[in-house]
Amino acid sequence: MASWTAPAFCRSSWASETARALWEPRFRAARTACEDLAVLQVADGARGTVAVIRPASLARVTALAAERGVALRSLDAAPATAHAVAAGRLGRLLVAIGDVDPPLADPIENRDDLDPVWRLAGAVSGDEVAVAGDWAVNPLLAPVGLVVQPLWPRGFDCPDAVARGAALVAAAARHDRAEAIGWLHEALSWPVAWSALHGIAEIKTPVFRFIRNAPPTPGKLSVRREGDTMPEGSARGLGFPFAAPRLSAPRAA
Repeated sequence: MASWTAPAFCRSSWASETARALWEPRFRAARTACEDLAVLQVADGARGTVAVIRPASLARVTALAAERGVALRSLDAAPATAHAVAAGRLGRLLVAIGDVDPPLADPIENRDDLDPVWRLAGAVSGDEVAVAGDWAVNPLLAPVGLVVQPLWPRGFDCPDAVARGAALVAAAARHDRAEAIGWLHEALSWPVAWSALHGIAEIKTPVFRFIRNAPPTPGKLSVRREGDTMPEGSARGLGFPFAAPRLSAPRAA
């Protein structure tokens, strides 16, 4: 009997309506800024690149490219690889910006038997691993569009991804998008818990969580990214990645 594979999906939920009201518009602004800056960096003289564009943003990005004299070429829909959701490309468009002939898939996506997050973590045994690294290398939130680059880093310490993050921050400062990229920087610096079991990956942050499809595994796999900041509006809980509950002061006798 052929093994069953879950269809591509990604579903998210918020820890509270307060957190959603605070962070949802910030995430939307960060995604918009990343789309625009992909064009603006090339206009500034950077090499051509590939951008992941939301379909609703294509007209705006095309107009910006025409205004800045940057070549923009829509590629076919995001490649139908097993890890398109994990890379944040499902339901979005791949666009070549500038004079570039990009690869449509990464070598890490050539295998369907392991989730790319687990492979990036460098796990060789066991079922849980901790990772660290620069915010710009963090790919865990890519399925919801919070990522610096559309291609997978070579690891959680990838120097090329670190350089791309620094270039993005510099371009944001030049083009009045520093606040939006600051929100992206913060989100990618939060603690994140990733786990996968039986074809479903769950990703938890202090303010929201989402689930997506993943290659099936017989046992639970876990990756913890400790992070270095907790967000405003974060939920409290007993386990990682949540802040510890507040303890009530003892009542006087």
